[in-house]
Amino acid sequence: MLELDRYMLIAGRPGPKHISTNRGLDRRLFRALVVEISTDQLQYIINHARSVYPEECCGFLIGTKSNPRRVSRVLTAQNVAQPSRLKRYNIDPKELIRADEEARRSGLNLIGVYHSHPDAPVEPSQFDLEHAWPAYTYIVLSLQNGEPRDVAAWSLSQNGTAFQLDELRVR
Repeated sequence: MLELDRYMLIAGRPGPKHISTNRGLDRRLFRALVVEISTDQLQYIINHARSVYPEECCGFLIGTKSNPRRVSRVLTAQNVAQPSRLKRYNIDPKELIRADEEARRSGLNLIGVYHSHPDAPVEPSQFDLEHAWPAYTYIVLSLQNGEPRDVAAWSLSQNGTAFQLDELRVR
């Protein structure tokens, strides 16, 4: 049995290899974008989050910009937030450029960023909103006491004033 099966659901339905993108979230927030990620890639994000808990982890999502948006590769990034990585993440711009160049060399795109919310809800924070880019997908993993609780995919609205919940599918 996959570790993910123990605590995750999709759209309120239990099942293997599925993930909760809406536990306690209003389904009316969903927009048309679908984000697909493999079980192994999601487990990689979970392992990264656990390894740096109680600090926030962060990394890149490499893949295709199609709809569904498909994650092909996950790359870790170093959280360089100052003064504290407990409630914030920040990625060195040089690391962002390297990830984008690596994606292009592979014929893919840098399609987004993932990060964790230690002991906080899966919804993006005001800080997340103020630092988001409209073209990216943001996967946020909520941990409680170091254990995964929820995960969701978000996109910034076109006017940049709010996040919209995307459908996250684990394949």
